Amino acid sequence: MAIEFERVNYEYQAFDGKAYLALADVNLSINLEGEFIALVGETGSGKSTLAQHMNALLTPTQGRVRMFGLTISRDTTRDKHVKLNPIRQKVGLVFQFPEYQLFEETVLKDITFGPRNYGVSEEEATARAKKAIHTVGLDSSYLERSPFSLSGGEKKRVSIAGILAMEPSVLVLDEPTSGLDPLGRKALLEVFKNIHEQEGKSVMLITHDMDAVYEYAKRVLVMREGNVVYDGAPSQLFTRRNIRVWNLDVPDVLKVTFALKDRFNLEVPGLPRNRRELLEAMREVLA
Repeated sequence: MAIEFERVNYEYQAFDGKAYLALADVNLSINLEGEFIALVGETGSGKSTLAQHMNALLTPTQGRVRMFGLTISRDTTRDKHVKLNPIRQKVGLVFQFPEYQLFEETVLKDITFGPRNYGVSEEEATARAKKAIHTVGLDSSYLERSPFSLSGGEKKRVSIAGILAMEPSVLVLDEPTSGLDPLGRKALLEVFKNIHEQEGKSVMLITHDMDAVYEYAKRVLVMREGNVVYDGAPSQLFTRRNIRVWNLDVPDVLKVTFALKDRFNLEVPGLPRNRRELLEAMREVLA
């Protein structure tokens, strides 16, 4: 089973009354298991709009999205018999700013809000909260704290835990590492990796961090002016000569790898995906 976009267009109405095409003829298939996707592109390229279609927060102006046995089109919102909440439970969307999702007195109430809203018992919701808080790298003592007393990084983790407690099949994260220091960024990316590998969930990471894309993603979608202009492996993306046309930077580890070859004629075997792999490859070459 997969989430399938079929010739999807989406138009925003601007303040001047004109229509702005945010998605243009998007055709795309995303598996519900085994995917770790990075969704990249410059600001305004349509990344968040695409993600909100996966969660049925937006519905296509033209075309259709198929997921979980339901076809979503322009006519879907007109049919009062169509229930979209089950889709929003199965595709968990974590917003860039955790304050958009945190509003309860305690972390426990925040995390259990979603499951309780979908009919899960208080006991089961609490059990899910305890599991989710540990999954994101925090201990149970956080459950009794106010979410507004937490640091920025802790708030991000709690907002992710609140989505995990609903047990989604797909986790979509909008700029989750923005504003974090390097250690916090690395720790959170490892959380996403563990969720993907240990729980079998598909993860979509919307980001401008090309180092994270190259190290963690298995598949990259590049958006430009509402179009998906690339869908493939990170290694192939960052060795393309026209990558600058899409205003994407080359990951730092590849910059060093290419510089070693260009300046010192030092051929590093393979394409190291992080600093540790680069250092190990250099040791082999220099030995």
